[in-house]
Amino acid sequence: MTDLDGVRVLIVDDEPFMPRTIRAMLRAVGRFVVTEADDGDVALLMIGRVKPDVVLCDISMPRMGGLRFVELLRERSGMHDMPVIMLTGHAEEATVIAASKFRINGYLVKPVSPKQLSDQLRNVLAAREAIPTA
Repeated sequence: MTDLDGVRVLIVDDEPFMPRTIRAMLRAVGRFVVTEADDGDVALLMIGRVKPDVVLCDISMPRMGGLRFVELLRERSGMHDMPVIMLTGHAEEATVIAASKFRINGYLVKPVSPKQLSDQLRNVLAAREAIPTA
């Protein structure tokens, strides 16, 4: 058992291999409860039902991109402080700055290691006091 066991994660990514890859990384560091959405529209429909502790979200998706998803998420009652970690291939300064305007809690550039992902999850969740700090 780890301090991350039982954490509910919503993965929002349109590339089918990414959620599988992220699930494998999460399995390497704890026992997470994982739900997937293939774009921001679907994630917004699911979020009230799945009640994630944290969202891992890509930026570039076809119907609704990650930044628009976070913008709409922040407008929802009870969701303004939902932890969101952007997990993306975009390392450009302009994209990082744009993401920060939506109060993103973490930003990881693909590819990431299981350790990078678990460290970011611990930091974000500890800041929200969902788990104790190590």
